[in-house]
Amino acid sequence: MDWKNKWLNKAKEHYKAGLKLYNEGFYRDSLSRLYYSAYSLMVAECGKAPTGRWTHKGILKPFFKSIYLKEKTLSKTNSERLKEFYERRRIADYELDTIEKEEVKTYIELIENIFEVVKND
Repeated sequence: MDWKNKWLNKAKEHYKAGLKLYNEGFYRDSLSRLYYSAYSLMVAECGKAPTGRWTHKGILKPFFKSIYLKEKTLSKTNSERLKEFYERRRIADYELDTIEKEEVKTYIELIENIFEVVKND
């Protein structure tokens, strides 16, 4: 199995776990798993990092450039949501802020959109 497919499979695992947690009402943990699905999708799209491994914030610009060069896009709303996702995941994992069901639903939709963009080669 090649690099991209391994990361796509990892993204699917995180996505499925995120959905299960969402359906059980564990929104904080769901958001965290969904974030790692998005991160895995970005790694699948960008390939190996130039040095070491991709940082969470450092992969965004190469991801947007890669999909732009392949004439693929996310909506402006989803692009902004993806830029905010790391911080929302950090809050879900380390802070006490409430994570609402509706917010997690928007990230589920974002992940579904990213899957379409990344898999549509």
